Amino acid sequence: MKPLYWIAIGLAVVVFTAAPADRYDVAEVLGCLLVLVGYVRLVRAAPDLPLRLTLGYLAVLALVVAAVLSPPGARAWLDDADPAVVWASSLPALGFQAALCHALGTRAREAGARSGWTWFVAETAILFSLVANVLYDGAGWRWLYGVGTVGLAGVLLVIVLCALLGSAPWAGAEPSEPEPSEDVSP
Repeated sequence: MKPLYWIAIGLAVVVFTAAPADRYDVAEVLGCLLVLVGYVRLVRAAPDLPLRLTLGYLAVLALVVAAVLSPPGARAWLDDADPAVVWASSLPALGFQAALCHALGTRAREAGARSGWTWFVAETAILFSLVANVLYDGAGWRWLYGVGTVGLAGVLLVIVLCALLGSAPWAGAEPSEPEPSEDVSP
């Protein structure tokens, strides 16, 4: 399977699943693990990937945070925690997605793909929501209420882009081998 498909599936598992309050959140850990597998396959297929080391650290950190916060007690603590702690717990995963968007947008632009700008739109949406969340909670700018949905839209765009553009050669996909032509002589 192509690297970006692994990442799309992992992000979809993280975004679209929720654990019951009394059970471990295995789905989020599994989703982060799938994203990490996709990242490793992407780096192997595209060794010149920009922000390669940063992406690796963020993917591993997101997996560790998901594992630490998967027990029911940890999730209950996080629900009662300060909004800054909740925001900080989402930084590794959202940082990975923003850095991935930047790296793939750069690769797409270098390859001359017209779809490269959409990666930068997703990156901007994620980064905008991260900054707006700090201003909403920290500075009390209540007029920014609901800006988190912009970040969610950016994450959903990342999932769609990974699924749709995962087969592009600049995205780390191996070119498909041409089928052998059958020579039919009359």
